Amino acid sequence: MLVMAPTILLQAALLISCAPSADTWQEPASASADGVGAAALPALQLVEVAKGFRSPTFMCSDPSNAERWFILQKEGRLRFLEAGVIREQDFIDLSERVSTSSEQGLLGMAFHPKFPEKPWVFLNYTNLDGATVVARFDVDTKAWAADPSSEKILLTIDQPWANHNGGMIAFSPKDGYLYIGMGDGGAGGDPKGAGQDGQNLLGKMLRIDVDVEGDTPYGIPKDNPFVGISDFRDEIWAYGVRNPWRFCFDPLNGDMYIGDVGQNAWEEISYQAGSSKGGENYGWKILEGNHKFDKKVTEVGTDLVPPIHEYSQGGKSGHCSVTGGYVYRGSAIPALDGVYFYGDYCSGGVGSFRVADGKQVGRVNHSDNFNINRKLATLVSFGVDAAGELYLLTMSGALYRVEARPVTDPGAGTD
Repeated sequence: MLVMAPTILLQAALLISCAPSADTWQEPASASADGVGAAALPALQLVEVAKGFRSPTFMCSDPSNAERWFILQKEGRLRFLEAGVIREQDFIDLSERVSTSSEQGLLGMAFHPKFPEKPWVFLNYTNLDGATVVARFDVDTKAWAADPSSEKILLTIDQPWANHNGGMIAFSPKDGYLYIGMGDGGAGGDPKGAGQDGQNLLGKMLRIDVDVEGDTPYGIPKDNPFVGISDFRDEIWAYGVRNPWRFCFDPLNGDMYIGDVGQNAWEEISYQAGSSKGGENYGWKILEGNHKFDKKVTEVGTDLVPPIHEYSQGGKSGHCSVTGGYVYRGSAIPALDGVYFYGDYCSGGVGSFRVADGKQVGRVNHSDNFNINRKLATLVSFGVDAAGELYLLTMSGALYRVEARPVTDPGAGTD
């Protein structure tokens, strides 16, 4: 993911290195052959609801209040908004313990599924040694502040390089366990082979039980797929990911969507049904998307799980780094129910599709409507509020909400 250095010069250098020259965003401009494409969706627009954040990385909502939002900033501050107004006091400030080099920083947040009964917030950040830390903090729900001194560190995972930190954490609505997306450790081409190394927590989707007593940092769910298998760590749920920059669960059925950043040619979105027992191998670094990457591998096994969608980097739109989004389950736009949204950090492009019987259908390109004057360049994250409404966050500091465009409005993509 390129979120930690959003300069024009860096983006230009990265785009020059992209292999494909054709513009293969692969999004139809109108209804697709299955009849559930753009024509089946209402006209949409983005409405700016907040701005002025400093290098934001993620947006989260109070699970019980759709107008109470939290914005993570790279340097370690967690901003707090009510009804779109930024509160002067931070929800928590970890800037003295957070490293901000390259793609490091304060990257992920999740409230406990039983919040506020269990008044805990979980954060993913990079410590001053460059390691990934997943920790729990106590929350005062009257003052709406988390206590830095209450930190209980669950996991500390060393990072050999400063990029590919992953950073997303989320609780599954089906099992209540905490899932953690870990990048492959950085550099380029996964030089340590972490993605396929079962003894390495890098390049993995992890699954842990945070509801443990005493000083034990976390528990291992008994049905984790590799429990008792010597070649794999017990925490691993799935493997073979490069840099899962934002994954989500469909709150209706527990399906998981993983936006996995590519090397220098292909971006991909992986899909896992809510009925999965885990253990999937998503292929990195044997494959990049559907395409062979590791030249040392002569035969590609049939056990690799292909992405549900891929698109190439480069082209006239300048795609370079996928930003995984969310499945819409709000009530304001009923026609979007079940639609998964995703985007690209460099181009600001936004696409969507549905999943039916494990296959992608109705893919739509929303870029012309949303990305006017490339305002979504540095699209670092999507977000949802407690009502299931969808937001887009740019690292340049703006937060937008997806809304249906009024029928009387002849224009498109207004702010």
